Formats: sequence, structure tokens, C-alpha cells
Amino acid sequence: MSLSIGLLLPRSTDYPALGFDILDGLRYSTAINNQDELRIIPENIGYGEDHALNYAKAEKLLLQDNVDAIIAYCNVANAEPLYGLAAAIGRPFIFVDPGMQLPELSAQPYCYHISLQGVHACRIAGYLAGEKSRKVLMATSFYDGGYRGPWGYTRGLEEAGGSVCGNYVSGYKEAEFSIDAYIELLGHSGAQSVAACFSTYLADLFIKALKQKNPSAIALPFYCSPFMAEEQLLAKCDFPGGTFHAIVPWGSGLQGEAQQLFTNTILKEKKKKANIFHLLGWEAGIVALQALREGATTLNGFSYASPRGAVTIHPQTQFTYAPLYKAEIMGGEHNKCILHITDAITVTAADHETVHKDKPDMASGWKNNYLCI
Repeated sequence: MSLSIGLLLPRSTDYPALGFDILDGLRYSTAINNQDELRIIPENIGYGEDHALNYAKAEKLLLQDNVDAIIAYCNVANAEPLYGLAAAIGRPFIFVDPGMQLPELSAQPYCYHISLQGVHACRIAGYLAGEKSRKVLMATSFYDGGYRGPWGYTRGLEEAGGSVCGNYVSGYKEAEFSIDAYIELLGHSGAQSVAACFSTYLADLFIKALKQKNPSAIALPFYCSPFMAEEQLLAKCDFPGGTFHAIVPWGSGLQGEAQQLFTNTILKEKKKKANIFHLLGWEAGIVALQALREGATTLNGFSYASPRGAVTIHPQTQFTYAPLYKAEIMGGEHNKCILHITDAITVTAADHETVHKDKPDMASGWKNNYLCI
């Protein structure tokens, strides 16, 4: 059976191979699952924030290329305007996303989300920070502050009986980047730990600044957002010293049959280490083939073996949920940062629903797909 999939891919300044890696993950996943005849048609959607462009590219793939399904790297704010098109055409749309936003709309026919559960990971990190130390300093980048990571932290803190005792938001201009305000807050806020929500080049700048200000800047333990602990990013950063905890959706150090197949395939075919973007493409291939072979409705409650563990599409929310992992950021070879996974955290359907349905009243102004700046 000859099948075709349309692929909506954004650009990323900090991860210029993002789209290529998703495409490769998808290609090798479907090949391993005996779908060699699959045709994949990619389309570029800029940084993903232009809803009219997203819609036009999706419409072109459906009407002109007659694809059987669409896979799109989109946060929920950019995915939701495409829901109506999916319903009208009656073909599956599979959205892949780090999971740093929360949905505004309820589940819609033909629309499914593969999420790396970023908000959920931040919520658990916040809980651990609040459990260990009641007064927590919130440190976030200008970019990450516009997503729902800090919200996840505060909800976890509240559940653990802790509270935010101060807020530091970084600038975004590299030449003007400074953590002086953060250092000042450390001195008078009474903080006992730091909830750190950074990603992309701003995480790199923050870690560099911590190293420069050492030891005063790293006196307290950090509880980091999952994409501050992303391994491609960490490999560029000198370890500043101190204690850095993180909750992550996946790491290259995980063990298991599915992980071994995934990492070995990417290494063999692309001569590079597998990363989270390969992972999203890999999982999208599994989900897309299930929908195309067995029908989109079979995705409700569908479970599959992923390199990150058993992943399930919740039948009511139509988002995935999967294990998360406790990890530490440490110094490795040449004192570069490395990620060391220490334990697995089971995420139940009830856990997923709690996070999925718990939304702030205030809307977010950021439109870019997360990690696409």
C-alpha cells in the first residue's frame, strides 16, 4: 500500500537541524516498521507562529499533494487553528511538541498530540524544590517566561507547601546579559533553592554567568526545566559547579530494547547521536502508521513502545503521556555538562489529566513554537 505524509516543519536558530532530525526520525521509524514505500513531503512554516501560513501549507499538502496524514511540529496554540481543517478533510493530524503550553480547546476529531510533557516535568521539579526547601527563587529566561514552564513550577511548589520568594527574569540580548539581579535576590530573598527555567542560547548564557560568578551564584541547589537539561545544549556548556536537578522526558543514557534500536539506527544511518527531535519524528512514525493502517480512531488509548518507555495516547485528551525521569546535570569530559538519569517517575492517566486541565486564567503572548527562535 502506497502512503504519503505531509510534514510541517519550523526553523530554529539554536537547533538548525531540528527539521532534518524530525524528518530522519520519521523516515527510519517507518522503514523499520515495514513501510518503505511511504512518501514524505516536507513544508517549511517559518518559526511556526503564522497561523495563515501554517493553514495554507497544510491545505496545499492535502489538496495538491493528496497526503494521507499530516505531521506538524506545533505547540497547541499553533495547532488549534488547524483542527477545523483536519475535521473537514477527515484525515489524521499528528502534532509533535515539547509540551511547554496548555490547550485552550478540547480534543477534536482526527487531531492527536505527541508531547514531551514539558509543563508536567516543570510541575514535578517545582514539587521537589518545594518539598526540599519551602522558599524558592524563580529564575527564568525572557523567552521561557512566556510559556507555561513557570506556571508548572508554581503549581508544583504549591502542592508541596512551598512558595516563590523572588522572581528573576533574564534579558535576551547577549551583549547585555547579566545575572546581577539574580545575585541580589539570592542575598535578601531568603531562598533555599532555585527553580531554573531556561532553554536555547539563554540557558547557555545563564550557565556561563553562573560559572563566572561562582561560588556565590551556585550556593543553592537548582531544579531545572527539562529543556535546560537538553543534551545537545549541555554539550556546549562548561559545568559551573553546584547541584543541578532536572526532570526530563528522555535521555541518551536510558536503557531498553526500543532505546537501543532507536539510538543504534540514528548512529548507523546519520553518524550522529540521537536527540529529542529524532525521538519526536520516530514516535510520529509509529503513531502515523497506526492511524493509516488501522484508522485514526484506533489512536484513542493507543499505547506503543518508545525509547522513553511506554507511551499512551489518552483517549479523552488525545495527548500522549509517558514516564518522566529524575536526572542531574554534572561535569563530564573536559568539564562539559552531561546529563545523568537517576530514576524513573511513573505518570498515570490521572496525573496527565490533572496537569492537562489545570490552566491559568492569564493568556500567554508567545506565538513561536517552543525552541524555535
